[in-house]
Amino acid sequence: MPRKKQKKRKRNTELQDPKDIPYSKYRVEWIDCVSDSGWATDKEFDKMQLATPVNEGWLYEKTKSHIKLFASYDKDEDSITFGDRIMIPRSCVKKMIKI
Repeated sequence: MPRKKQKKRKRNTELQDPKDIPYSKYRVEWIDCVSDSGWATDKEFDKMQLATPVNEGWLYEKTKSHIKLFASYDKDEDSITFGDRIMIPRSCVKKMIKI
């Protein structure tokens, strides 16, 4: 059976220029829920606090209800693939800093 000729994909071995993609980079501080299925005393329960995560990445979309970030991408000649994606409700976002 003859072998199929595979199309060679060009890879950029140099670091990609940040201006190479049409997205701005942000640091987002936000509030997330916390849950625990274990038993706790009232004192332990009183100490329970919301999580305060920080994400850094490129802002893909910002609407009235949410933001979408991605922290990694793979770009070839005619397309881009996004990785490490997160969607955060706007009501949970405390601070957005352009970096």
